[in-house]
Amino acid sequence: MSDYVRVSGRTYLHDGTQRMRMLYATRTGSMVCVPEEAAAQLAEGRLEGIDPELLEGLREIEAVVAAGPDAARELDVVLARQRAASADRSTLRYVLLPTTYCNMGCSYCGQEHTRGRLSARHRDAVARRVLAGIEAQATRSVKVSWFGAEPMIGYPMILDLSARFTAAARDRGVEYVSRMVTNGSLLTLEKLRKLRRECQVTKFDITLDGPARIHDAHRPLRNGKKSFDRTTRLLLEALRDDSLSDVLFILRTNIDVENMDWVDEYLDTMADLGFSDEQVLFNLAPVYPWGNDVSRIEIDRRVYARHEVDWMRRMNRLGLRFTALPNEPEGVLCAAVSQSVEIHSSSGAMFSCSEYPLVPQHEKGGGLGPIETLPVSAPRPIGPFDDWHDAVANGETPCHSCYFFPVCGGACPKQWREGAVPCPPYKFTLEERFDLVAEMNGLTPMEC
Repeated sequence: MSDYVRVSGRTYLHDGTQRMRMLYATRTGSMVCVPEEAAAQLAEGRLEGIDPELLEGLREIEAVVAAGPDAARELDVVLARQRAASADRSTLRYVLLPTTYCNMGCSYCGQEHTRGRLSARHRDAVARRVLAGIEAQATRSVKVSWFGAEPMIGYPMILDLSARFTAAARDRGVEYVSRMVTNGSLLTLEKLRKLRRECQVTKFDITLDGPARIHDAHRPLRNGKKSFDRTTRLLLEALRDDSLSDVLFILRTNIDVENMDWVDEYLDTMADLGFSDEQVLFNLAPVYPWGNDVSRIEIDRRVYARHEVDWMRRMNRLGLRFTALPNEPEGVLCAAVSQSVEIHSSSGAMFSCSEYPLVPQHEKGGGLGPIETLPVSAPRPIGPFDDWHDAVANGETPCHSCYFFPVCGGACPKQWREGAVPCPPYKFTLEERFDLVAEMNGLTPMEC
């Protein structure tokens, strides 16, 4: 048996008669139902007498792996795959900040926002670097993420650079994919259409922190206006627009002690408005430090995890889409662990961690260097977390012995190095999530 397998403690009824247990194989992110008797053996690591067809299926999802003195250590196999994904130069990713300003003033944000236009020199330096990546011989795919501050404040720059990038990718036969992380308040239907048509943006991450009155207080616009009603109306229009039928809207909710009591109402509101849609994915996330002190409002991870399961159950009943457990192994954990990913701050500095741009103490150090002077044909300089896989192998964190590591990847190297424990909520609520996944698939839980 693989070390990266867990079997549910509870038994479930399938079709009213078949007694099954859930099995989660994190090497592949696979969840399957297994007959109760076989599951009991597997939980004890015993394979003798198990149906050959079931055994073969378990091998395919790597719940059962080779053993013996000549077999590779499982952690080494997982790390080798993650290292290979991080070293792959066929897919290049760029996270671009087209502005230094945000029109919201969220109390939990660790960035410092200032008004001012970006120089033409900075814009051209960013363009040269991305275009050089598109032209590189090994490149097969380029992914550009527009990030902030609030990227839509730099909308003209997005249109300008995207025109150059998409044309170059088309000429080279390179796949071009784009997404945007935005507060949504400056979007219009026409801008959404233009971003999809001309900039190839097919994913929008938009943050809504509760029902209207809670969201508007938790994420206040600097001009004193409100954004919830306008943003949700726009999104509903977009969901009815045929030209945006392949766009995914990921609705993130940042949760702390100030809005956690209103998440149920928010979910009910979103279902009532009509957001039970294949193009919408809900993403709940706990607030945590981003170069700032959020200790007053941060929720204990274990407490948050228990609440999150309840919220997921509610989403399931309401028909809202979400992810209960990771369903594929982690490849490139984040920008910080791969030189194939680089972050271009609107300050002019390059970073390898998305939590560094516009955060004063990190910008002060200059990052990995000025984008304008770094050689365009070379990978980004080594960053502070590019040794992450070695750190895990050497036991720097508990990740090396955690059965979630293949799907989690360690969550956040930065937080570990800062002394925090960034383990994902599902680590603390696996049994509850077994129940949830079973419910989502029509299985009936039996009393333990």
